[in-house]
Amino acid sequence: MKTFLLKIVFLFLLVSPSLHSEAVGIKTLDAEACRVLVQAGEILSMNDLMRLVSTLSEGKIIDTHLLQKELLYIYEMEIAGSDGMVSMLYVDARNGDVVDPVVLDSQD
Repeated sequence: MKTFLLKIVFLFLLVSPSLHSEAVGIKTLDAEACRVLVQAGEILSMNDLMRLVSTLSEGKIIDTHLLQKELLYIYEMEIAGSDGMVSMLYVDARNGDVVDPVVLDSQD
């Protein structure tokens, strides 16, 4: 019984971030959508993003997602620091400005 409950909790935790994202109108865009937006000059390329991260920290990008909320495009990046610590960084995909992730949670 305990194992069954743990499996239920685990499955809920796996699904809950996507449910939360959909509730606030955030979409995770796939690689093809990202390519189209980069070619159209709407957002920064991955090369631009890597140069930007190198100016902000000594860390390396280990994972990136392009999020869209209405007309706002945000790169969500997982950065591995030189000390081994992993942190999240949110950047406006249009201009490279660092963004507070609270912007994504607002209901505006």
